[in-house]
Amino acid sequence: MTFSPLLRFAGLCLLAISSAQAAVPAHYIVFERDAQGRAEPVFYTQVQLADGQHDRAGALAVERGVERIAYRALRNGAKSAMAYEARQANFLRAEFARDPRYGDGTIESHPLLRDPHRAFVVRVPLADADAIEFGEGAGRTAQRFDLRALALDASRLRLAATTVSAGVSGAVGDKALNSANRLDILVLGDGYTAAEQSLFAEHAAALKTAMFQVSPYKEYQSFVNWQAGFVASGQSGADHPPYQAGCTGTNCCADSAARSDPRAGRFVATALDATFCTSQIHRLLTARSSKVMAAAAGFPDWDKIIVTVNDPVYGGAGGSYAVLSAHSSAALIAIHEFGHSFHGLADEYETPYPGFPACSDVGGSVPCEANVTNQSNASLVKWRSWFTPGLPIPTPDGTAGTGLFEGARYRSAGMYRPVDASCLMRALGTSFCPVCRQEYVRKLYRGGFGSPAAGIDLIEPGSESPVPSATVNYVRGSTRRFSTRLLRPGAGTLGVQWYLDGVAIPGATSPSYDFVQTATTPATRTLELRVTDRTAFVQPSMAGDLLRHQRRWTIRVGNAARTLAQVR
Repeated sequence: MTFSPLLRFAGLCLLAISSAQAAVPAHYIVFERDAQGRAEPVFYTQVQLADGQHDRAGALAVERGVERIAYRALRNGAKSAMAYEARQANFLRAEFARDPRYGDGTIESHPLLRDPHRAFVVRVPLADADAIEFGEGAGRTAQRFDLRALALDASRLRLAATTVSAGVSGAVGDKALNSANRLDILVLGDGYTAAEQSLFAEHAAALKTAMFQVSPYKEYQSFVNWQAGFVASGQSGADHPPYQAGCTGTNCCADSAARSDPRAGRFVATALDATFCTSQIHRLLTARSSKVMAAAAGFPDWDKIIVTVNDPVYGGAGGSYAVLSAHSSAALIAIHEFGHSFHGLADEYETPYPGFPACSDVGGSVPCEANVTNQSNASLVKWRSWFTPGLPIPTPDGTAGTGLFEGARYRSAGMYRPVDASCLMRALGTSFCPVCRQEYVRKLYRGGFGSPAAGIDLIEPGSESPVPSATVNYVRGSTRRFSTRLLRPGAGTLGVQWYLDGVAIPGATSPSYDFVQTATTPATRTLELRVTDRTAFVQPSMAGDLLRHQRRWTIRVGNAARTLAQVR
């Protein structure tokens, strides 16, 4: 028996309201925006989300170059009290190794470029909405979309034929264990035919290897779900517009670097429209963002997307997601761009960028990114706890260690970086400096990248036994076990300690604790588990409470007969 989309919609709504299972039925809608900023739905489906938190307002951190699109969920005509936000990257980043043939990691960059497709995704639980409304903005009026009508019209939307990705490889961490407590990275492929699925799996595996050999990704890989989703294309590769001086269209390339393109003039039909020479920059390899987001519906819990393109020519892009070609050096582009899109880092090189938005840690409303500053007073520099003892501040070029080196964020003077040259945000093929490495770990715990909204928890949510939210009725003289499951980084140690009424219990340093009390008093006890990541990647003075997580239980002590009566 088959059901109409509207009946399926209603059934899923009832399931969302009544079911106690972890997965949340949700709408998944891809929108494109026109020049006036008005949204057009181009793809609709219904999915199961791990916790339904992706679009909750406040779940996403403010990112430079990313617009937060506010909307309200409506149900039976009433607006929900909960505010929602989608996000849209307005710009593309074009940053490449100057000469990847000889391992020259010096970054050749271009100004931020407007994303020509301006797409975003709305993920909202069915139980919360049968309609959504985008607010008014500069030069545009509010827009309301009936999600029941979209469900009926899904097959007629412009990208309805987009193939939803199929799984290829499992997670780096343990997705089945608790996807709602992980950073979910989805790798999609473009330019792979149905016969090339195994090749895509190889390329995705090579990218995973390249990324997780970099610190701190390597040490925190257990915090990541890495999924590879295959999308079949009609032909292999990407478009290669041929060189033509003065070109302004999409069928030719004005960048003189296109003269040496071995595939110049080749155009192919691919699922995600991968093409070189976006915005007339030969190495700027992009895919159509709306098609990428539609294909990603096969893994709807994604927090970040990376697209690998089956093409040997060097190229890639950054933005709302990273794109890279199959060239052996292109993975470094994706890793550098992840430093922007996830860590929230600034470029540390000095190539001039006229008109780039200013920042200041001395005064003003826009503070600088974590790895750059215009503050030269040693006692006020935000990463001063990382300073190598004895280094002069500011620090002369050529000096080893962490200090304050002048030249960063597209300026040769007045802006500073933590190390001289060995940082991935200054040159490809190096490693992250201590400050950039620290920011990745802090971001994992701070959240703001989607779900979990409040960051990753060292105590796996839902693993607690008994549940901490209810008072535990305890029979005096019995043994009651309290337990949790912990999420452990691949390096360093976790500090685990149980407390009873605020006092540390000697020797209670495992994920479980057996509570026993023979006395009648105290009649109410408080049991607490505190877990701390003791990583050396984060300075204690810059950690705050991010690395400490806890659970607390209230225990009511009673005799057997009285406790049974309380339970009834």
